[in-house]
Amino acid sequence: MKTHHLLFAAVACVTNLVHAENKQLSAVPLSEFTHAHWLVDVDHGRKLNVFCMGSGSPTVIFEAGGGDDSASFRSVQPAIAATTRTCTYDRAGIGFSDPTSRPATAVNVVADLHRLIEAISPHEAVILVGHSDGGLYVPLYAATYPGDVAGMVLIDPFTVGADKVAAALLTPAQRKAWYASDERDVETARRCLAKAKAGQLAHPSREDEASCLDSSPNPDAGRHAVLNAQLARPTEQEALLTAMLDTYPTKEHGMSGGEIALQRANPNFGDTPLIVLTSGLSEQTDLPVATQEKIAAAWKHLNDELATRSTRGKNILVLDSHHYIQDEHPAAVIDAVLEVVKTITAAAATRSP
Repeated sequence: MKTHHLLFAAVACVTNLVHAENKQLSAVPLSEFTHAHWLVDVDHGRKLNVFCMGSGSPTVIFEAGGGDDSASFRSVQPAIAATTRTCTYDRAGIGFSDPTSRPATAVNVVADLHRLIEAISPHEAVILVGHSDGGLYVPLYAATYPGDVAGMVLIDPFTVGADKVAAALLTPAQRKAWYASDERDVETARRCLAKAKAGQLAHPSREDEASCLDSSPNPDAGRHAVLNAQLARPTEQEALLTAMLDTYPTKEHGMSGGEIALQRANPNFGDTPLIVLTSGLSEQTDLPVATQEKIAAAWKHLNDELATRSTRGKNILVLDSHHYIQDEHPAAVIDAVLEVVKTITAAAATRSP
């Protein structure tokens, strides 16, 4: 039900072209995500898969949403890489990255990202771009390691209090259905993990294919096969489940662990450039239009508040896009990232002797 909770569906095939500064660049071919690229040691032999394009400074590092991997930004990475170095990566246990014994909580994701940045971009502050759950991880990272972050772009981020304010706008019956949707999601994740541990996802039923494996429409055959092999692994299903448990509300419908971690960090980003992109099209289509509009307004207000954490922050409403702005309206993401790049490079130029 909720746009920031992205279950196990793999990134759908995206064929649109992206535009930046009058240049037309294709999305990264899906074939690039059927094999590992740069396996970076982040923890005594444990490696994360990184895919970098372009050159220059500052480096842009993308943080995908829940359940997504490094392919999530394939529609926007080439255009940004024409200006500066860009890197996407798979979180621990996802895609071609090694699993970890630690649960995929926001705190642990941030710790892993810190190790990765130290390895691939030492002594250089980076621009972080986060989508959905990645939009929760990025500000938590900036609050934890402020010296590492030169700027941020948050794409329809999972914002602290998003579920709470939405649920408050529902009728009792709607709220019950809202909570039941969460419970079904978690139960499905637990069931998929159990099936993976039993080896059943290697030879799935139709129900398993729909709920536990790649169910994107018209999938690329090679990418589809790779995703299904990855999603059949218990370690990947464990990573997906523990990430979900950290970002979904508690059983008592309180804030999630990830939200609490960011709330406790109480970030103040100073004058770090920050652009938030908020989707303008609702995905809560099972609710009355008036209720959808109220929820959208409440979520926009939360993103407005998030943007004020920086003196150079702003929230941009992308009217003609749903949650995956980078796919539906890539130019908005490209323009936002390049604006932050330009701001940072201009400031660096004024400091140069």
